[in-house]
Amino acid sequence: MRTSISSPGYDPSKERAWHLSIWASASVTGWAVHEHGTGRCVAVHVGSGEDLPDIEELPVRPHRTSFVALPEISTLVPESALTPGTELQHLKLVHGVVPTGLLRDEPLEALGARCIYLHDEATEHRLLKRFPAARPMPLQGLMVRSVLRHGTDGPALLVLRTAQRVDLAVARDGSVILSNAFHARSAEDILYYILFALERTGLAPNEVTVVLGGTHLEENETNLLRDYLPDLRPSLSAGDLVVNGLALSAPERFSGLLEQCSCAS
Repeated sequence: MRTSISSPGYDPSKERAWHLSIWASASVTGWAVHEHGTGRCVAVHVGSGEDLPDIEELPVRPHRTSFVALPEISTLVPESALTPGTELQHLKLVHGVVPTGLLRDEPLEALGARCIYLHDEATEHRLLKRFPAARPMPLQGLMVRSVLRHGTDGPALLVLRTAQRVDLAVARDGSVILSNAFHARSAEDILYYILFALERTGLAPNEVTVVLGGTHLEENETNLLRDYLPDLRPSLSAGDLVVNGLALSAPERFSGLLEQCSCAS
């Protein structure tokens, strides 16, 4: 995967004019720049591996920086069930043994809940060393906000495909009724977990809009899902605000990168 595009109006030396978003993982790493105030997307640079591509084009002094670092371990906890100091207990209750790292939480006001999460420690350390003021963001929090946006006109299921993993979130009647991640190697794995999520939430395939995105989404996966899911759409299109007409051939592949700007503002 290699994408490198900047609009003519993007000037990296312009101070405090840009929001810098970063997506960091062992297999795909990239960054995007949006104009502060308008949300206009002016640059997207993504490459394979864990190194930031085209670092000479990064904004010199951005107004704000955010990042998602994978792998991530996270869970949602209702505010009413969370008392100070119990965050790690909630995470262990869901995931069992958890790796070392800085435990964080982010409020999700729309749900009356908090996302408790751990980013990959080495990846997060590397990013914060270069961008000490950067704001970490949980992928699960991005998923929640995105599926609520897609679910304004009816039930929606958001699918985010990354390396050997698929994240799913289901929204209905203004609430998120499922949000989880699964180990997925194949198109059949993804289909299985989608159908499992629909069964668990009491939805039939013809009752839900399924929106797809993610850095590792393949054509054969989309084709298989289309055979079983009548209303299948990309999670982002060229007309969306966070894309704003930038000439990306498949913006849904970068949804976890591009949507950070609107969630961090």
